[in-house]
Amino acid sequence: MKTLKVRGLVLKEYETGEADKRLLLLCKEHGRIMAYARGARKPRSKFMAASQIFTYSDFVLAQGRGFFSVAQADVIESFYDLRTDYDTLCAAHLIADVCDKTLLENSNCDAFLLLVLKSLSILTKKNFPPKQITAVFFLKFFDFYGLRPTTDVCAVCGMQVQNKFFWGKEGVLCEKHGGSFEMSKSAMSAVSFILNNDLPQMFKFETQDSVLDELQNAARLIWEHAILDLL
Repeated sequence: MKTLKVRGLVLKEYETGEADKRLLLLCKEHGRIMAYARGARKPRSKFMAASQIFTYSDFVLAQGRGFFSVAQADVIESFYDLRTDYDTLCAAHLIADVCDKTLLENSNCDAFLLLVLKSLSILTKKNFPPKQITAVFFLKFFDFYGLRPTTDVCAVCGMQVQNKFFWGKEGVLCEKHGGSFEMSKSAMSAVSFILNNDLPQMFKFETQDSVLDELQNAARLIWEHAILDLL
């Protein structure tokens, strides 16, 4: 039987059979992989720890006829503290759902995996509000996905925008072309900071709660108009 060695993060876990689990993994170099962890729900299972959602592990997968099964698993990071706060846990689930809905099987998703791991790591430390982490995740995710929003020129006419900012599904808009809502200068500065910095620096800024609400609304608009239409 062929085996595949992968390093992956459990995005979803599903109960199946009497004591088994079906795991959706986001794996380095291989993207999404569905694998069965037989007996993982048994109290003394050797796969119990590695089959928990948000756990990052080294896996040895045995390839059967059209499916993989977990043959070996060694936990690298459990991100256990995600489970100790409701808002933090919800943010982590949101990140997992985005990956579940958009990333493909058998495709190299290493940049996305690194983004997810760093997002979960910062969420566990609780140094920044969960909605700040999810807003940063979404905006950088769009950048990786080829949907980088404009931040200094109007997405419609290309005119420099400096004083009054409006936000549309492709980024900033001038006053003439309007948009779904007006963005504050502070929110636009935060968007530029996020897009122009790399991991982990892009998460590390302080701002008001109202600005985080604007960032979330900006990310939601792009998601609804650019991603959901493709799904």
